[in-house]
Amino acid sequence: MNLINRARLLSLAIATLVSASILSSCDEGDDVSPAKGDFAVTLAIQGSEGGFTYYTVPFLDVMTGTLSAQNTEAIEQPGYYDYTQIDRTLYSIGGLGATDVHSIIQNEDESLSEVGSATFANSLSDLVRADDDNLLAVSLSSESDQVVFYTIDNNTISVKETFSSPASNLTTEYVAAYSGLAVSGDHVFLSYYISDRDTYNTPYTDKAQVAVYSYPELEFIKVIEDDRVGPLGGFNIKAGLFADEDGNIYGVSHSNPANGYSQSTKPAGILKINKGETEFDADYFFDVAALTDGKTISHLKYLGDGRAFAQINRDERAQQGRWSDSPLETAVVNLETPSVAFISDVPEHSGDGRRLAVLHNGDFVYQCIPEDTGIYVYKIDTKNLTAEKGALVEANFVAGFFRFD
Repeated sequence: MNLINRARLLSLAIATLVSASILSSCDEGDDVSPAKGDFAVTLAIQGSEGGFTYYTVPFLDVMTGTLSAQNTEAIEQPGYYDYTQIDRTLYSIGGLGATDVHSIIQNEDESLSEVGSATFANSLSDLVRADDDNLLAVSLSSESDQVVFYTIDNNTISVKETFSSPASNLTTEYVAAYSGLAVSGDHVFLSYYISDRDTYNTPYTDKAQVAVYSYPELEFIKVIEDDRVGPLGGFNIKAGLFADEDGNIYGVSHSNPANGYSQSTKPAGILKINKGETEFDADYFFDVAALTDGKTISHLKYLGDGRAFAQINRDERAQQGRWSDSPLETAVVNLETPSVAFISDVPEHSGDGRRLAVLHNGDFVYQCIPEDTGIYVYKIDTKNLTAEKGALVEANFVAGFFRFD
């Protein structure tokens, strides 16, 4: 199975049967009405020939009625795109042959506009905030023998500087596959796992590995390792590393077959790199297996104050379907206590096999959950551990969920 088909399989793992009206809803001949609102949802809709088009649409309300791209103004992008938000700007990152990045903003009238773009030699693996003025992008491609970093002006989306470092610094066995990127102070941390270029098998799962670079020079310093867990992150979910508000870096390890691993040889857990340091904290270990009765954290989004929103695979790894990104339960993780609290109001569901498309807004997280009758928005109260079911979503899957505050 090639990379394109595999990524499509992951995206379609949760796709419900969508009526022909959804596909025709975006025809150029339809009358188009202005779309406005502080919410924005990126709806992925599959065409008759199998490809996807992404429609980023603003909405005033996401808890009632139906969220649709039908007859509305939207930012339309055919192909394959990953979406992330930094401050008040949305970024669509091309993949599977697309090497462009686009920025989307909210106008004064609450409509959306694309205001900038850039094209790169290879698809970007990720894009994160580096400092107050700059974004940091990385390309870790199996088609290149270099790890390439770009510093990007966060206003114009123009590339300021390009830095290259040999990928052989990370591994000389097979290829290094991207799983996470974080910046803290004067260091950049890049997590990865070892993958076979042809089969996507993962022959080395006995330790976590993170490459450390200087910032802003982007010079390779070293690779740090920890054998308490296996590799950090997984295929295409971009959640191997995250930083808290104090500059501490956390690494999430699961080695899930459901997220691309061909084997699992170490327990699931979360590691920590303290602010200003470039080694794993030997005294910190979040024992995911012990706190979840043998389960694993597939996706995690940091909320603040030591808490994170998590998608937890309820099956033991030996029972997981490879590439399935399922079955998932919703929980809130306290990284300091440590503890895991499940939210029973959110039904068990399948993931998208890609970056977790959720909106964190105050005490709430908004997530689109696929059910037998369609995809629905859930407004999840992360303090009281409850959830409210909202609008129906007309899409094969949701690639992004945002709010402009």
